[in-house]
Amino acid sequence: MRKIRLTAAMLTAAFLAAACSSGPEPLAFVASSGASIGVGEQRILIALVDPETNAYLATENDAATALLRNEDGSPLGNYELDFVWTVPGVRGIYAGYFEIPEAGVYQLTVEREGLSASGPTGFVSVDDPPMIGPGDRAPLSETRVGDDYADLSLITTDPDPDPELYSMTVAEAVSNGTPSVVVFATPAFCTSQACGPMLSQVKDLKFDYPGVDFVHVEIYDDLQVETFEELVLVDSVLEWQLPSEPWVYIIDGDGVVVAAFEGAVSDDELTSVLEGFAGS
Repeated sequence: MRKIRLTAAMLTAAFLAAACSSGPEPLAFVASSGASIGVGEQRILIALVDPETNAYLATENDAATALLRNEDGSPLGNYELDFVWTVPGVRGIYAGYFEIPEAGVYQLTVEREGLSASGPTGFVSVDDPPMIGPGDRAPLSETRVGDDYADLSLITTDPDPDPELYSMTVAEAVSNGTPSVVVFATPAFCTSQACGPMLSQVKDLKFDYPGVDFVHVEIYDDLQVETFEELVLVDSVLEWQLPSEPWVYIIDGDGVVVAAFEGAVSDDELTSVLEGFAGS
């Protein structure tokens, strides 16, 4: 059984590193999952924490930037970072869109207003990330639908599920000629607490885009297990080769992925893509 963690695994590693640090400088680390960063324009999640208290230091009111460098330290460019809530009103991280010239090892140094520079923190880019991404054809995954179950709690851990998000399979949504949004998330079992907000965002946006199909895929199969260790991934997570969760995908009417967002996403990021389907 293969298990996945969202950025929770990354957060845990960073917290352990922070606990060993005695310096006052903020701790920055790349929160995107391993092997998810490719070449070209890449969306990279960056967390900023206090090494003494583990408090999140990213804020929506203070501007932040990140300097991208090669492994040897030579600069490649300075990029603005956008704040994204992971738990609305409680904590958040940054998302930046970076131009990665080729596969390799890179460094990021983060600066936020009112704080000293943080980093460098390293990450690796690969030529061909394994998960489904923009430009790929969406897999025709035969996911579960509400009509086949007596209660939606058997196929989703959303405490307030919208039945419309379980009215069709992913295969149906991505092959019927209509744009679609597919969100892979497990609100109850996501240890990072970022899954519930992402699913809620998608549910809220659904009303603004009546010409777009929306589907939620719970990433685990039997939701009635007694321990976390008994959870088994649904086939679609493997078909889409997801290294983490949550993910939200936007697919055009031809079944081609046009955007993919990991972990946490802003409404602006989603609507900037969905507006292209506003007349659908």
